[in-house]
Amino acid sequence: KIFAHEKETKMMEAILASPEKNDVLIVGEPGTGRRSMIELLASNLALGKSFPQLNFKRVVYLDLPKIISTTETTEEAEKIVDQIFSEVAYAGNVILVIDNIHQYVGVETERRLGVVEISGILSSYLPLSNFCCIGITTYEGLHKNLEQRPALLDFFERIEVKEVSEEETLKILQDRALRLEAKYKVFFTFPAIKGIISLCSKYLPAIPFPEKAIDVIDELAVLASQRKEKIVFLKDVEKVVERKAKVPIGEIEEAEKRKLLKLEEIIHQRIVDQEEAVKEISEALRRARAEITVRRGPIGSFLFLGPTGVGKTETAKALAEIYFGSEEKMIRLDMSEFQNLEDIPRLLGGPGKEGLLTTPVRERPFSLLLLDEFEKAHPKILNLFLQVFDEGHLTDGMGRKVNFKNTIIIATSNAGAEIICEKLKETQKLEIVKEELLSYLIQNKIFTPELLNRFDGVIVFKPLTKESLLKIAELLLRKIQKQLKEKDIDFVITEPLKEKIVELSYNPKFGAREMQRVIQEKVGNVLAKAILSGRIKRGMRIEIDPQNFEIKT
Repeated sequence: KIFAHEKETKMMEAILASPEKNDVLIVGEPGTGRRSMIELLASNLALGKSFPQLNFKRVVYLDLPKIISTTETTEEAEKIVDQIFSEVAYAGNVILVIDNIHQYVGVETERRLGVVEISGILSSYLPLSNFCCIGITTYEGLHKNLEQRPALLDFFERIEVKEVSEEETLKILQDRALRLEAKYKVFFTFPAIKGIISLCSKYLPAIPFPEKAIDVIDELAVLASQRKEKIVFLKDVEKVVERKAKVPIGEIEEAEKRKLLKLEEIIHQRIVDQEEAVKEISEALRRARAEITVRRGPIGSFLFLGPTGVGKTETAKALAEIYFGSEEKMIRLDMSEFQNLEDIPRLLGGPGKEGLLTTPVRERPFSLLLLDEFEKAHPKILNLFLQVFDEGHLTDGMGRKVNFKNTIIIATSNAGAEIICEKLKETQKLEIVKEELLSYLIQNKIFTPELLNRFDGVIVFKPLTKESLLKIAELLLRKIQKQLKEKDIDFVITEPLKEKIVELSYNPKFGAREMQRVIQEKVGNVLAKAILSGRIKRGMRIEIDPQNFEIKT
C-alpha cells in the first residue's frame, strides 16, 4: 500500500488523461518517493481506479542504461530509442516512464561512448496525443540539463515532489514493519518505530523521508534476525542511527547536561579572562537547550564583538571541541568575501556548483559555523541568516532544504572595537559599554535591530591586559611542555620567559594574535633544532634563557 503523495499522483493522472498536454515531469530529490508515485499509478490503472481514458493502460519503464550498454554506437542506441517511441505511439495504451531523464537531455552533444542525447527524438513524439511520457528528475537535473532545452521542457507539465511528512512516514514504517516481521521472524516495538522517525529527523537531516527511515528499519530487521533476541527496541535504533550519523546518541543527553552545567569551567581551560563573555555564552546555551522541544532555530546563535586577538575565534574553537568533540567540527567562512549580491550563488550553490555555506552544513550537520567579519557581508546576504536563526533551515540553489538545527552559529565582528577600548577606560561596567556599542552599530547601519535581536546572545570581548597576556603565554607554552613530556623531556616554564614573550608580542591593536608567532619563532624553532641535533635527549630537564632564547640544561 502507498501512504504518500496521493494528491500528486491524482494530479499526474489528470495530466496524463488530458487530450492535449499529457506528458508529466516529476521533480524531486532522491528518496522522496517519486518512484512510489509510479507504482501507485500502475496499481490504480491495473485496477481500473483512474480516469476512463487511462484505466488498464500499461506503465512501462524505459531501460535506457541497458540500451546504451548493449549497443556499440550512439547512432545504434538512438535508432532503438526511436523505434521504441514509435511503437509506444502506435500502441496508444502505453505510458512510458524515463527515469533520470536529465542524463539523456541537455547533455554534451559530442559523440561519446555511453552518452545518448534523446531530446531531438523525444521532441518529435511528445506533441502526439497517443504518446504519453513521464520523466523523473532532480532539481539539479532540471536546472542543469532540462532547462537547456526549453522547447522540450514546454511539452511537460511539472509536478514537484516534496519530502514525505513524518505522519506519512510513520504509516509507511508500520506497514513495512509488518512485512519485515513476517519475512525475518522479528518483532518491532512501537517505541522503536517512533524512534526511527524522531532520530532520523534529528540526526540525518540531509536525507529525505521516507528513504532514511526505510533504510534504518530494513537494517534493523536484518540485524535482529541474526541474534537470539529478535525484538527491536529503541536502543537498537539509536545504535544504527548513531553509526549512520557518526554522532554519539545513546548518552548524548546526559553528556550534554554535564557539559552545559560546567561550561564556564571547561571554556576557561582554554580562554583567559573574558569572564563576562564566557558567562553570557554559557547562560545563553543553557537557555537554548532548556527549550529544546519548542526551538526551531540552531542550538545557539551568537554575535562576538571585540578587538582583534582577544579570544573570539579561540572561544569558537573551544566550543566546537567541547560541544561536538573536535575543532575539526568547525565550518569557517570569511564573510568579507561576500560583499556583493552576485556572491549569493557562491554561498547557496547552484546547478553543478557546491554552496560554500550550504554544502558543508548538509554534509556535516553537527558542526559549529563560524562567520568571520560578519559585518562586511552585503546586507541582503546578512538577511539570509534571519531565516536560519528563526526557522533553522535555508533553501540552497538547487531548491533543497538545508537544516541548521544541529549547528551552533557564531558570527564575529571588529566593528566598534574602538568604542570598547575607549569606554572601558572610562568605566569598568561592561553592560554600559555594550549598550553604547549596540546603539553605535544600529545608528551606523552596520547591523539592523531585527538581526541583532535574532541572536541568542551578543557577546562583548574586552581588550586583553598584560596580566591576561601572561596567562595566555603560559597556556601556549604548556602545549609545548605537554608535547615534550611525551618525549620524556621536562620543559620548565619560567616567569621571565613568559614576560619576555609578552614584551615581544604585545600590541594593543592585535591582542594575543602575535604571541603564537613569537612562541613558534623563539621557542618552537629552537627546541626543534635541539631535538633534531641530539642536544636535547630523553630524561633531560631544560629551560630557555629569556634574554637570548638559548636552551639551558
